[in-house]
Amino acid sequence: MYKINNIYLLLCLSFIYKIVLSDLNVNTIDFKNQYANSNNQCIFEKSLVVSHPDSVKNIEWHTVEPKNISLSFYSINFYDINDTTVFSTYRFGINGIGELSFYFNALTGKYPKLIPVRSQNIILRCYAVKEFRFEPISKYFYNFYDLKYSVYINIIGIDDNTDPPRLITENPDIFWMKISNDFGKFKLTMWGVPNNFTSLLFFYDESKLFKYNITSPYKDTISYKDSIIDKKSPDEYQMIHKFDYPQYWIKLKPQERYPYLFLTNSNFPSPKLVSSDNDGSYNYFTDLRPFRPQYYTSLLLQNFTNLFNISDNYKYNSFYIYPKGGNFTESLQPNRNKIIHVEYTGYNISNRVEIPYYWGRFSFIPFPFGYGGGNNSEFKFDITIFTTNFSNNHFSIGDNSVGYWAQDYHTVGDPIVYGGECYDSFSSDGNTILIRLNYSTPNGLSKIDFRLVKGPSLYTEEFFSIRSIEYTPTDFSIISGDLQNGVLEFLYHNQASGDVIFMALYYDVNSNYETFYFSNRYNTFPSKNDFNPQSISNITFLFNDVNLTNDFGYNIMYLETYNVKLPFEPCLQIKPQLDNITIYGEWVNSRYEFKFFMPPNIVPGAFEYSLNSPSLNYILNTELPDEFQLNVISDRIDLMGPIVTTMHKDPSFGVAFIDNENYNISWTFTIKDYNGFNNGYVVFIGSIDNILYNVSIISPIEFSKEFTYQINITLNNNTCTSQTYSISEMVLYDRYGLNSTFFVNKGSGLYYSLDYTPNISPLYSIENKSLFSIETECPIGRSFVQPELKSFDFEPKSINVGSLNRDVTFTYGISIGSGIKEYPIIYLTSTILQTLKCIDVITTKINSTFNQYKCTLTIPYGFGLPQDILVNLYGLIGFGAYFGFSSIKLRDKGYPFLIETSFTVLDSQSPGLITGTSPVSSEGSSFYIYGRFPTDTDFTVEFSQGYSLTPSAKSSLIIKVDGVKPSNDPYTISIKNGYSKSNIYSITPIKIKYFRSKCIGTPVCGGPTHGTCYDLSGCICNWQWEGEDCSSKVINKPQPSKCKGTPICGGTSHGTCDDLLGCICNSPWVGVDCNSKVIIVPQPEFNTTSPTIVLNETTSSDNSETNIEALINIVAIREIDYNNKVLHMFSFDKWIYYSNNSKLSTYSSKIINKNGLTTPISVSIEYFENERTIEFAGQQFNMKPSSIKYTIYIDQYPFSTKLSQLQLIISATAKINSDSNSCSNKEFDNTTSESSDYVKLSLSSKSLYGRFIRRALVDSVPLSISNELLDKSLGAISDSHTSQSFIGINIPIYNKNVIIDPDFSLLLNSNPSTTNYNSICSQKPSSGLSKAKLAGIIISCCAVAIAITVATVVTIKKKRNLKKEIKVFNNKLIAMK
Repeated sequence: MYKINNIYLLLCLSFIYKIVLSDLNVNTIDFKNQYANSNNQCIFEKSLVVSHPDSVKNIEWHTVEPKNISLSFYSINFYDINDTTVFSTYRFGINGIGELSFYFNALTGKYPKLIPVRSQNIILRCYAVKEFRFEPISKYFYNFYDLKYSVYINIIGIDDNTDPPRLITENPDIFWMKISNDFGKFKLTMWGVPNNFTSLLFFYDESKLFKYNITSPYKDTISYKDSIIDKKSPDEYQMIHKFDYPQYWIKLKPQERYPYLFLTNSNFPSPKLVSSDNDGSYNYFTDLRPFRPQYYTSLLLQNFTNLFNISDNYKYNSFYIYPKGGNFTESLQPNRNKIIHVEYTGYNISNRVEIPYYWGRFSFIPFPFGYGGGNNSEFKFDITIFTTNFSNNHFSIGDNSVGYWAQDYHTVGDPIVYGGECYDSFSSDGNTILIRLNYSTPNGLSKIDFRLVKGPSLYTEEFFSIRSIEYTPTDFSIISGDLQNGVLEFLYHNQASGDVIFMALYYDVNSNYETFYFSNRYNTFPSKNDFNPQSISNITFLFNDVNLTNDFGYNIMYLETYNVKLPFEPCLQIKPQLDNITIYGEWVNSRYEFKFFMPPNIVPGAFEYSLNSPSLNYILNTELPDEFQLNVISDRIDLMGPIVTTMHKDPSFGVAFIDNENYNISWTFTIKDYNGFNNGYVVFIGSIDNILYNVSIISPIEFSKEFTYQINITLNNNTCTSQTYSISEMVLYDRYGLNSTFFVNKGSGLYYSLDYTPNISPLYSIENKSLFSIETECPIGRSFVQPELKSFDFEPKSINVGSLNRDVTFTYGISIGSGIKEYPIIYLTSTILQTLKCIDVITTKINSTFNQYKCTLTIPYGFGLPQDILVNLYGLIGFGAYFGFSSIKLRDKGYPFLIETSFTVLDSQSPGLITGTSPVSSEGSSFYIYGRFPTDTDFTVEFSQGYSLTPSAKSSLIIKVDGVKPSNDPYTISIKNGYSKSNIYSITPIKIKYFRSKCIGTPVCGGPTHGTCYDLSGCICNWQWEGEDCSSKVINKPQPSKCKGTPICGGTSHGTCDDLLGCICNSPWVGVDCNSKVIIVPQPEFNTTSPTIVLNETTSSDNSETNIEALINIVAIREIDYNNKVLHMFSFDKWIYYSNNSKLSTYSSKIINKNGLTTPISVSIEYFENERTIEFAGQQFNMKPSSIKYTIYIDQYPFSTKLSQLQLIISATAKINSDSNSCSNKEFDNTTSESSDYVKLSLSSKSLYGRFIRRALVDSVPLSISNELLDKSLGAISDSHTSQSFIGINIPIYNKNVIIDPDFSLLLNSNPSTTNYNSICSQKPSSGLSKAKLAGIIISCCAVAIAITVATVVTIKKKRNLKKEIKVFNNKLIAMK
């Protein structure tokens, strides 16, 4: 009999009804009827909670008049709840078709005289199989979490209150399916996809054929005949380290978002789409995580007719540690502690592998913990632990276990849990449960094992654990009493749904425990209401059709639920890359807002998301209507980190003989990544002494897509150790934060600790694993003096782990000997082998032979309880050996080794303790503070900005604070209770990078005829409309004409005048006055050194002798303040050239600020041979033939002030080569129809026309910018044959990046420049734009950049005039003519 205290335990299956006969009270949960299997058998299960005033001692079941039906088996589990109530579960197997009636007698009273009390009859029905018909009532939707298709169906012919039978397919190895009940509807789910259902035979329980009136999600257009499955696995199926799993790359030629993959082995993580290639194929990745010595596995890629099957017999190396020996030495210490010293001998390890230790629980701790002395060839494990005094316990390291039979020491009594309660707790996710227990344990509380359990079920008679969470004294809060008797609380993140229960195992220091049960859907455990697609009235997004090609995106989802707030907090879960990201929403304006971030180069199409309820029921975007989808545009997929494509080592083979003091061994890597490499590191390890070399990798060109990097390790023949140096760890990051990871030391090799997230190793393509290591040999005959511990101490020797001040400072001195390669680390251990490391070590060199070390550690709240804390020192590495000292070894050397602990519960005068917070937004609003807080008093949260707030909700573990003021800068908080203050906790706000539309109105901005919506600036009203929503019509507003030209718009043959839009030109006329035609010029050659382009009219377009040539150049960029004062100036010394194709080239450069921060800049130049319409910043523009478009990308820049802006300076120069008279003219104005500015440099009848759009993509959002003419300040050159202009593009302050898009073309003017009053005319002949003069102009542009830079320095330092300096360089340019 199992004992259950004070709680009703129910398994929730359908609905609850009560039976009351006499004083018998029965809470029972009805079950559905069943269809018989092929053996004419049905199986049922039943759960009852029965109570009676005289107590229930047992329950007896009886059948009533069975007819052609028999009870084949049954099993009963019976549990006490309290003195009057029992909980019982039953499983029945019934042979035959029909119904069987049951009743039970509850035996009440006291032994030996028990009185039976009879219940009402309970009827079980077992139906014969029959034919059914499926009819779909929804579209197919794909579950991208576990690769399956589903559809909601009606089952025609199924009996009421009856479960559908189990489905069996004829080919279960390649396809299977099931039917489930989901929100009161039947859902058909399939793994693998057949061509159609009529070509397959589907049975239920191998009896009769189902009939299908339903289509398959299979698509005829998809074929895998050209697909590739590429397996990367260790040679001869033998691992060389724990992450050396077989890796499978699946290349699909069709661009299929959701291919038909079927995994017949659960040890495959679901394949993930990680990249795309230039040919349009998609690449999927998965790897195998076996934990058995040998494993047979299959991976299927199929559309049923074209089936690919991989099956391997894979040998797995667990990499267990197999230490020898092992013995216990017991020792009784002060404060009634009992400790045990454990020693093992270990052999032949090759890295700092994590080692599984077991002492009442598993702990995975890497080197140097536990390593007492020796080297990797042979060493001592030296461990000191507290005893649990529990008979027949054992201690294990790796695969070696030593039993420990303790005497009954310090045992007073078993723990008792008097009662438990559960409460809905406030939290950032709305899904946290506060659990409170009233306990008594004479031996002291050690831990709580809180388990989510299943059962009893059809397949087991016992409860079995699904998920277990361990709570130690560092996790829970004792709100009254002490460690022996009191009330405690802890927080549980509830993720339960269905028929599950919760079980709390309450442990004392002797590992004795008491079990306490909770139900997830009864009064004792708060329930959460779920929701389904019918709960959603609308989903929209701030931005849709988001282009994420090489760019970030920020967005807001608006979830509408019929203007009714849900009874729980829903969350948005997205998986733009490989990791799930959960976003919690806000209820704003009668709808939920979820602010989220989208990284670049993700999978195009419908953005994958799910809306989750607290019980983990989720709604996938694939099952929602098309209008609820977020469309992503992306030209290329890159969801993986950088990869090493080639690798070499030096020496390339054999042994490296270290024969001098500066001997280099080296590795050379070629690293490739489409997104561009950002940074990374490689760790090398010595095979004997475990010494580490950590080397950073930095690309010589920022965000390079491919580069080669060499790493050297310098060894000294006087101090080296003969050993093999190997890659222990490699982590590479691209510019968007994606990483590829290689670890030798991670992973335990145990099935319960495996990580099933696909891990792409940066070294996966390197098949020759010998390249990872270099063997070295050092001279023999050398002698070393190993380092030696000479002093060790710490203060204080005792500490209250429930107090505010829990700092301990350690000091120790080491005699250096021949040298120290790594200093040792302080480890603190608790009763259950929790560990803490003190890593902030300060080294003081006392003299050439002695070092002093100091380290301070803040001990976590409650750590060590209910016993004391052991102090250890491990990891001193000398020459070919390492040394460590467990607590016993420190004691034997006469040093302190134990910190005595005490504990006091927070009282009403205490300010509490802050241990953490939820993420804090730069916009302020609300956040949560975690820690330990008094519950029976009022206190405030103090902010370093000078204000305080009273918590809006609080418990002993968490408080909520509303009304936090916005702040982009870090600040601190503390708790103030009267005159007492808690610890100070630092907060760095997360800067919100999303945009809320300022447009209003119904329809928004009055619709397209009234105005246009610009999300950040609001509504921009059309002519004759005004107001914030453009709904008010302007009365008698003057309408001045915006048309130009003489005659207006070139006359009726050239164009027509629109007073609002300006001139509307007829083809082939162009320009603001319709008086120009486009000059067709050949495609220019791209300059390979800078983004400088020359447009050259090789043949005169008007049969004249004058040919126009034009030069466009990116000159410089500068930061200016609100008064246009130059703060910083940057010229471009070097450009990196990339040829994308014959008509598009890209140039990259960077500027380096005085604080050392780098801002990458790229410029793309595209030649348009034919006329084309493009879109930029939300507007459409017409590109004329033979025109040139610049796309300029500027990355993050560290602005000096919040009122600063950047100014990009572009020069445009035009020249004609005629020997005849010529006039030049310059115009800079704005267009009316395109929201742009233009510069027109006219020479006689021809001109260079540049268009500067007054919009830019600022942090991916279209924003208005301004352009200005800088000719006067920079001294532009102009004469009768040459016209030059400098245009400054003013860019407002931004966070991430900005994109601008000017373009240029050559025009033939019907009105020559001689007709303009400000023209410059001359009769001096010109010799044309020779190469030397063209070079002169280019040098002039560079000279201007230099002049600007020099002038800026002069302005800041010597206060000289900028214009004067520019003139000096322009005079040089004139002289060059």
